[in-house]
Amino acid sequence: MPEQSDIQLDDDQTFVENSREALNTLEGIRLKKLAQYKFRKSIGIPVAALLIPFLGYADYWLLMISARSDGDDGFAGLTFLVLGGIYWWITQPRRKYAKAYKTEILPSIAKLFGNMTYNIKGCLPLDILKSSKIIPSHDKVKSEDHFSGTYKDVNIEFCEMKMTETRGSGKNRRTVTTFKGLGILMDMKGKRFYGHTIVDRNRGKLSEWFKQKQHKLKRANLVDPRFEDIFDVYTNDQVEARYLVDPFIMERLVDLHDTFTKMHKPTHDQKQMDEVFMKHLRHLNGNYRQKWLTAAFWDSKVLILIANDYNHFEPADLHIPATDTQSILNMKREVADVLNMVDQMKAYDPLSVHRRSEAESEDSDPIAV
Repeated sequence: MPEQSDIQLDDDQTFVENSREALNTLEGIRLKKLAQYKFRKSIGIPVAALLIPFLGYADYWLLMISARSDGDDGFAGLTFLVLGGIYWWITQPRRKYAKAYKTEILPSIAKLFGNMTYNIKGCLPLDILKSSKIIPSHDKVKSEDHFSGTYKDVNIEFCEMKMTETRGSGKNRRTVTTFKGLGILMDMKGKRFYGHTIVDRNRGKLSEWFKQKQHKLKRANLVDPRFEDIFDVYTNDQVEARYLVDPFIMERLVDLHDTFTKMHKPTHDQKQMDEVFMKHLRHLNGNYRQKWLTAAFWDSKVLILIANDYNHFEPADLHIPATDTQSILNMKREVADVLNMVDQMKAYDPLSVHRRSEAESEDSDPIAV
């Protein structure tokens, strides 16, 4: 296969035409699943409406029994279980259609960008992720839509991930989501970072102190003051960190986050762009529980975590024809947006950064007489 020098490896029209046969096949599957969905909905909703009073009454008595019991094993959740089961049954055709669509289309999209493959249930290597020092605590990981391969001589893989952790005990036992979103892992192969640098959301002074003690990294000052209230940067190589948090790279990271959380529309007025950019930075910081971004640079690797509640790489709704080209093109653009980060990171050369720093240091030394 010839080397791809541009992320737009195939124009949209050609790609759609090459996918036409697969889309026609998927349209037949969609019509079948849509009929199943409508049939199940016509049965499931009336049944649920009839069961709600009885389930509520059953839950009431279960709560009463639990309140009189000395143990912590009381249970009252029949309404949730039964209605949840009915919802799962009704929506199963939608999930099966989405799986069929992704299994057919996403491998073809992956191949457009060179030596890339797609696995509907793959995951990033957790042992490598742990060494990044930015993975939140968790005891369970679910993942889907895993892309992996080589793009422009950079090993890259990315997927949707959900990390959860069980906390508390007894009646207070609960499952907490510690991360849900997109994970992107790059291996620059020929390039190695001199230090370990973390870009994290601003969490306050106490968290800053804890982060430095926990990871044995020191706070680095951001080159552009616009980012000071939004991000915290920790590193064991101040020289390298100064270039990694260059405003250009930081803006690309935020642009990537905004792309995958659908936070803004593009504008061509520079002043308006700056105002919108800072507005979204504050929005990103203020909504960190659902939407946040963190990144790590270490060894030859770059890990970017984009937390949001958006489902990536999904086809259009079951009611929209599979032959509608917007869905397949949106999927293609999502993959292209991720791979654009490779172009940004390939421009960074750790060796030249340190050589430049050493030269600047020598130039600033007084000449001995």
